[in-house]
Amino acid sequence: MASYSYQSSSSSGGGSDSAFQQADVNRDGRVDINEFRNFL
Repeated sequence: MASYSYQSSSSSGGGSDSAFQQADVNRDGRVDINEFRNFL
C-alpha cells in the first residue's frame, strides 16, 4: 500500500499544512491511501 509523506516549507502559506493535518488522521506523518480517500 502506498503512503505519502509531506514536509512543509517555511515559505508555504500554511494552507497545505492545515490540509495535511486534517488528512493525516492517525498523526503518523504520512497520509495513506485510505486517509486520502476519506479526506477527498
